[in-house]
Amino acid sequence: MFKKITISLLTTTLLILPSFAATGEAANQYITMDTGMLKNNRVLIPLRAVSENLGAEVNWNKELKNINITKDETTILLTINSKKILVNHEEVYLDVPAELNDNTTYVPARFISQTLGADVQWNQQTSQATITLDGKQLQVTMAKPKVQVPNTKRITAKQQQIFVDKLNEATNLSSIKQIRTYFSAYFTDRFINQIIRDKGLEYDFKFKIISQSSLTYPDSNTARLSQYSGSSSIYGNKETLYRSATLVYTNKGWKVDHVEFSLIEEILNP
Repeated sequence: MFKKITISLLTTTLLILPSFAATGEAANQYITMDTGMLKNNRVLIPLRAVSENLGAEVNWNKELKNINITKDETTILLTINSKKILVNHEEVYLDVPAELNDNTTYVPARFISQTLGADVQWNQQTSQATITLDGKQLQVTMAKPKVQVPNTKRITAKQQQIFVDKLNEATNLSSIKQIRTYFSAYFTDRFINQIIRDKGLEYDFKFKIISQSSLTYPDSNTARLSQYSGSSSIYGNKETLYRSATLVYTNKGWKVDHVEFSLIEEILNP
Protein backbone atom coordinates (compact mmCIF):
# COMPACT_ATOMS: atom_id res chain seq x y z
CA MET A 1 0.00 0.00 0.00
CA PHE A 2 1.29 3.41 -0.88
CA LYS A 3 2.28 5.71 1.96
CA LYS A 4 0.15 8.88 1.96
CA ILE A 5 1.78 12.25 2.52
CA THR A 6 -0.06 15.59 2.65
CA ILE A 7 1.90 18.71 1.73
CA SER A 8 0.37 22.09 2.47
CA LEU A 9 1.29 24.89 0.12
CA LEU A 10 -0.62 27.46 2.14
CA THR A 11 2.20 27.97 4.61
CA THR A 12 2.51 31.70 4.24
CA THR A 13 5.61 31.84 6.42
CA LEU A 14 7.38 29.83 3.73
CA LEU A 15 5.96 31.04 0.45
CA ILE A 16 3.87 34.16 0.04
CA LEU A 17 3.79 36.84 2.69
CA PRO A 18 7.36 37.50 3.86
CA SER A 19 10.28 38.78 1.81
CA PHE A 20 13.20 36.38 1.93
CA ALA A 21 16.82 37.28 1.53
CA ALA A 22 18.73 35.80 -1.40
CA THR A 23 19.95 32.28 -0.90
CA GLY A 24 23.43 31.89 0.49
CA GLU A 25 24.45 29.16 -1.91
CA ALA A 26 26.70 30.39 -4.69
CA ALA A 27 25.30 29.97 -8.17
CA ASN A 28 27.56 29.35 -11.13
CA GLN A 29 24.76 29.56 -13.70
CA TYR A 30 22.09 32.25 -13.54
CA ILE A 31 18.86 31.94 -15.53
CA THR A 32 15.86 34.26 -15.56
CA MET A 33 12.27 33.57 -16.60
CA ASP A 34 9.21 35.81 -16.66
CA THR A 35 6.56 33.10 -16.95
CA GLY A 36 5.60 32.46 -13.33
CA MET A 37 1.99 32.71 -12.12
CA LEU A 38 0.31 33.68 -8.85
CA LYS A 39 -2.94 31.82 -8.26
CA ASN A 40 -4.85 31.60 -4.97
CA ASN A 41 -1.80 32.85 -3.06
CA ARG A 42 0.45 30.22 -4.59
CA VAL A 43 3.44 30.53 -6.88
CA LEU A 44 3.10 28.37 -9.99
CA ILE A 45 6.02 27.75 -12.34
CA PRO A 46 6.32 26.27 -15.85
CA LEU A 47 7.19 22.64 -15.13
CA ARG A 48 9.30 21.66 -18.13
CA ALA A 49 11.38 24.87 -18.31
CA VAL A 50 12.21 24.85 -14.60
CA SER A 51 12.76 21.09 -14.25
CA GLU A 52 15.05 20.83 -17.26
CA ASN A 53 17.05 23.87 -16.13
CA LEU A 54 17.54 22.10 -12.80
CA GLY A 55 18.94 19.08 -14.63
CA ALA A 56 15.84 16.87 -14.58
CA GLU A 57 14.42 14.86 -17.47
CA VAL A 58 10.77 15.55 -18.34
CA ASN A 59 8.54 13.24 -20.39
CA TRP A 60 4.92 13.96 -21.37
CA ASN A 61 2.34 11.24 -22.02
CA LYS A 62 -0.34 12.80 -24.22
CA GLU A 63 -2.81 9.92 -23.94
CA LEU A 64 -2.71 9.67 -20.14
CA LYS A 65 -2.08 13.41 -19.67
CA ASN A 66 0.64 12.77 -17.17
CA ILE A 67 4.24 13.90 -16.78
CA ASN A 68 7.20 11.91 -15.54
CA ILE A 69 10.14 13.80 -14.05
CA THR A 70 13.42 12.08 -13.28
CA LYS A 71 16.50 13.47 -11.55
CA ASP A 72 19.17 11.26 -10.01
CA GLU A 73 17.29 8.87 -7.67
CA THR A 74 14.05 10.85 -7.64
CA THR A 75 11.07 10.15 -9.89
CA ILE A 76 7.88 12.21 -9.90
CA LEU A 77 4.66 11.36 -11.71
CA LEU A 78 2.03 14.06 -12.11
CA THR A 79 -1.33 14.02 -13.85
CA ILE A 80 -2.93 17.19 -15.19
CA ASN A 81 -5.75 18.49 -12.94
CA SER A 82 -5.02 15.88 -10.25
CA LYS A 83 -3.87 16.77 -6.73
CA LYS A 84 -2.35 13.32 -6.26
CA ILE A 85 1.18 12.71 -7.53
CA LEU A 86 3.71 9.96 -6.97
CA VAL A 87 7.19 10.67 -5.61
CA ASN A 88 9.32 7.52 -5.69
CA HIS A 89 6.03 5.53 -5.71
CA GLU A 90 4.69 7.30 -2.61
CA GLU A 91 1.43 9.22 -2.86
CA VAL A 92 1.69 12.95 -2.31
CA TYR A 93 -1.28 15.31 -2.23
CA LEU A 94 -1.09 18.94 -3.30
CA ASP A 95 -3.43 21.81 -2.53
CA VAL A 96 -3.12 22.87 -6.18
CA PRO A 97 -3.03 20.32 -9.03
CA ALA A 98 -0.79 20.60 -12.07
CA GLU A 99 -2.63 22.60 -14.72
CA LEU A 100 -2.31 23.51 -18.39
CA ASN A 101 -2.10 27.16 -19.36
CA ASP A 102 -1.45 28.06 -23.02
CA ASN A 103 -0.16 24.49 -23.60
CA THR A 104 2.32 24.86 -20.73
CA THR A 105 2.08 22.76 -17.55
CA TYR A 106 2.29 24.76 -14.31
CA VAL A 107 2.98 23.31 -10.86
CA PRO A 108 3.51 24.77 -7.36
CA ALA A 109 7.02 26.20 -7.14
CA ARG A 110 8.02 25.15 -3.66
CA PHE A 111 6.93 21.55 -3.89
CA ILE A 112 8.44 20.66 -7.25
CA SER A 113 11.69 22.46 -6.45
CA GLN A 114 12.13 20.99 -3.00
CA THR A 115 11.20 17.52 -4.27
CA LEU A 116 14.13 17.81 -6.68
CA GLY A 117 16.34 19.02 -3.83
CA ALA A 118 16.39 22.72 -4.66
CA ASP A 119 16.32 25.71 -2.31
CA VAL A 120 13.45 28.17 -2.90
CA GLN A 121 13.29 31.80 -1.79
CA TRP A 122 10.35 34.16 -2.39
CA ASN A 123 10.64 37.96 -2.59
CA GLN A 124 7.27 39.56 -1.99
CA GLN A 125 8.42 43.05 -3.03
CA THR A 126 9.64 42.01 -6.48
CA SER A 127 7.24 39.05 -6.91
CA GLN A 128 10.17 36.80 -7.77
CA ALA A 129 10.96 33.22 -6.80
CA THR A 130 14.64 32.24 -6.69
CA ILE A 131 15.37 28.52 -7.09
CA THR A 132 18.91 27.24 -6.48
CA LEU A 133 20.27 23.74 -7.16
CA ASP A 134 23.67 22.28 -8.07
CA GLY A 135 25.26 25.66 -8.79
CA LYS A 136 22.32 26.79 -10.93
CA GLN A 137 20.05 29.64 -9.93
CA LEU A 138 16.69 30.31 -11.57
CA GLN A 139 14.89 33.57 -10.96
CA VAL A 140 11.23 33.25 -11.90
CA THR A 141 9.28 36.51 -12.20
CA MET A 142 5.51 36.49 -12.27
CA ALA A 143 4.16 37.08 -15.78
CA LYS A 144 2.15 40.23 -16.25
CA PRO A 145 -1.52 39.62 -17.02
CA LYS A 146 -2.48 40.08 -20.64
CA VAL A 147 -4.16 43.38 -21.37
CA GLN A 148 -7.82 42.93 -22.18
CA VAL A 149 -8.88 45.39 -24.88
CA PRO A 150 -12.51 45.19 -26.12
CA ASN A 151 -12.84 44.28 -29.79
CA THR A 152 -14.72 47.53 -30.43
CA LYS A 153 -11.71 49.43 -29.12
CA ARG A 154 -8.97 47.52 -30.91
CA ILE A 155 -7.12 49.17 -33.79
CA THR A 156 -7.97 47.43 -37.06
CA ALA A 157 -5.47 46.59 -39.81
CA LYS A 158 -7.00 49.36 -41.92
CA GLN A 159 -6.50 51.88 -39.12
CA GLN A 160 -2.90 50.74 -38.65
CA GLN A 161 -2.23 51.42 -42.31
CA ILE A 162 -3.78 54.89 -42.04
CA PHE A 163 -1.56 55.78 -39.06
CA VAL A 164 1.50 54.49 -40.94
CA ASP A 165 0.60 56.58 -43.99
CA LYS A 166 0.08 59.73 -41.91
CA LEU A 167 3.37 59.23 -40.08
CA ASN A 168 5.12 58.77 -43.41
CA GLU A 169 3.60 62.06 -44.58
CA ALA A 170 4.83 63.75 -41.40
CA THR A 171 8.46 63.13 -42.34
CA ASN A 172 8.31 66.22 -44.58
CA LEU A 173 5.78 68.99 -43.90
CA SER A 174 6.78 71.33 -46.72
CA SER A 175 3.85 70.35 -48.96
CA ILE A 176 1.21 70.50 -46.21
CA LYS A 177 -0.36 73.95 -45.80
CA GLN A 178 -2.63 73.53 -42.77
CA ILE A 179 -0.64 71.06 -40.70
CA ARG A 180 -2.74 71.19 -37.54
CA THR A 181 -6.03 70.70 -39.38
CA TYR A 182 -4.61 68.00 -41.65
CA PHE A 183 -3.31 65.81 -38.81
CA SER A 184 -5.84 66.63 -36.06
CA ALA A 185 -7.84 63.43 -36.61
CA TYR A 186 -4.73 61.22 -36.28
CA PHE A 187 -2.26 63.00 -33.96
CA THR A 188 -2.66 64.55 -30.50
CA ASP A 189 -2.15 68.31 -30.14
CA ARG A 190 1.08 67.66 -28.27
CA PHE A 191 2.49 65.56 -31.10
CA ILE A 192 1.37 68.05 -33.74
CA ASN A 193 3.13 70.84 -31.83
CA GLN A 194 6.27 68.72 -31.76
CA ILE A 195 6.39 67.98 -35.48
CA ILE A 196 5.67 71.65 -36.29
CA ARG A 197 8.51 72.70 -34.02
CA ASP A 198 10.89 70.09 -35.45
CA LYS A 199 9.68 70.63 -39.03
CA GLY A 200 8.77 66.99 -39.43
CA LEU A 201 9.93 63.68 -38.00
CA GLU A 202 13.56 62.94 -37.23
CA TYR A 203 14.05 60.50 -40.13
CA ASP A 204 12.69 61.10 -43.62
CA PHE A 205 11.95 57.46 -44.31
CA LYS A 206 8.69 55.93 -45.51
CA PHE A 207 7.97 52.74 -43.56
CA LYS A 208 6.02 49.98 -45.30
CA ILE A 209 6.34 46.79 -43.26
CA ILE A 210 3.46 46.07 -40.85
CA SER A 211 3.83 42.63 -39.27
CA GLN A 212 1.37 40.72 -37.10
CA SER A 213 3.41 41.68 -34.04
CA SER A 214 3.70 45.37 -34.96
CA LEU A 215 0.80 46.40 -32.71
CA THR A 216 0.86 45.86 -28.94
CA TYR A 217 -1.20 47.20 -26.04
CA PRO A 218 0.76 48.12 -22.88
CA ASP A 219 -2.62 48.93 -21.32
CA SER A 220 -6.21 49.38 -22.46
CA ASN A 221 -5.70 53.06 -23.31
CA THR A 222 -2.24 52.85 -24.87
CA ALA A 223 -1.04 51.12 -28.04
CA ARG A 224 2.37 50.83 -29.65
CA LEU A 225 2.87 50.51 -33.39
CA SER A 226 6.42 49.37 -34.19
CA GLN A 227 8.02 49.01 -37.61
CA TYR A 228 11.44 48.39 -39.12
CA SER A 229 13.03 49.42 -42.41
CA GLY A 230 13.84 45.95 -43.81
CA SER A 231 16.90 44.63 -45.61
CA SER A 232 15.75 46.00 -49.00
CA SER A 233 15.62 49.60 -47.75
CA ILE A 234 18.24 52.32 -48.17
CA TYR A 235 19.88 51.03 -45.00
CA GLY A 236 20.63 47.69 -46.66
CA ASN A 237 21.17 44.58 -44.60
CA LYS A 238 23.73 46.06 -42.21
CA GLU A 239 21.53 48.64 -40.52
CA THR A 240 17.90 48.70 -39.48
CA LEU A 241 15.85 51.77 -38.71
CA TYR A 242 13.10 51.21 -36.16
CA ARG A 243 10.11 53.48 -35.61
CA SER A 244 7.88 53.06 -32.56
CA ALA A 245 4.70 55.14 -32.42
CA THR A 246 2.83 55.43 -29.13
CA LEU A 247 -0.92 55.91 -29.53
CA VAL A 248 -3.34 56.99 -26.82
CA TYR A 249 -7.09 56.51 -26.66
CA THR A 250 -8.96 59.83 -26.51
CA ASN A 251 -12.61 60.85 -26.59
CA LYS A 252 -12.19 61.01 -30.36
CA GLY A 253 -10.54 57.62 -30.73
CA TRP A 254 -6.92 56.57 -31.11
CA LYS A 255 -4.27 59.18 -31.89
CA VAL A 256 -0.48 59.15 -32.22
CA ASP A 257 1.06 60.91 -29.22
CA HIS A 258 4.76 60.16 -29.53
CA VAL A 259 7.28 58.64 -31.94
CA GLU A 260 10.76 57.25 -31.29
CA PHE A 261 13.43 56.15 -33.77
CA SER A 262 16.50 53.95 -33.37
CA LEU A 263 19.09 53.09 -36.00
CA ILE A 264 20.76 49.78 -35.19
CA GLU A 265 23.78 48.23 -36.88
CA GLU A 266 22.90 44.61 -37.50
CA ILE A 267 22.64 41.90 -40.14
CA LEU A 268 19.06 40.77 -40.65
CA ASN A 269 19.87 38.00 -43.13
CA PRO A 270 23.39 36.72 -42.47
